[in-house]
Amino acid sequence: MSQGARPALQSRSRATRDKLVASLERCLRKKTFENITVAEIAKEAGLAVGTVYRRFENKDAFIPVLFEIYRSRLDELHGEAGGIEVDPSGGLRAVLRQIAEKSWTFMQEQKHIIAAAHLYSRLRPDLIGDEWDDLLEAGAKGYEALVHAFPNEVRRDPEEAGQMMAYHFNTALAERGLYGAHGVAAMMTVSDEDFVRAIADFAYGYLVTEDAK
Repeated sequence: MSQGARPALQSRSRATRDKLVASLERCLRKKTFENITVAEIAKEAGLAVGTVYRRFENKDAFIPVLFEIYRSRLDELHGEAGGIEVDPSGGLRAVLRQIAEKSWTFMQEQKHIIAAAHLYSRLRPDLIGDEWDDLLEAGAKGYEALVHAFPNEVRRDPEEAGQMMAYHFNTALAERGLYGAHGVAAMMTVSDEDFVRAIADFAYGYLVTEDAK
């Protein structure tokens, strides 16, 4: 009888955890993680505070959940192919613009999650493990594969180019998308549309220019 009850208990526990994860994300749309309390997460989920503490030791225990949500959103963006879907028929420059545009849209839609993930990857790497490094490495490998897809246009070493591209897109988009009002992007007067195109064109210029060393 106890064996028959176990799956039901596990199912209820999982459902409760899912409620808390969804509650955390809704709270993040209203305020930053550091300003959210466990009581607010519980209230948003319609659960008692004690129920939260039976599954999460403290608020810091939710930090890995930030990356769980972020990773799931990335998986949705990349789909089964493992990368952003693009139309390669227009050549490398057009593909880079498609990637920049879709990445910018993703940044805007998921800003509440990405901002928290970026911040706590630096503040609490002990709670993240290798998750962030794995994401960065996967991004670099994705851009390396893109470089290999356009051998007649790219004049850079594929591995190095993949790393540089991942750094360029992630840094530029995050700087404006997450910290625009408080970072170096605050001095920019170009529209978002022009900015996104320029990011892609910077990358294109780098890829098609032969390394001078």
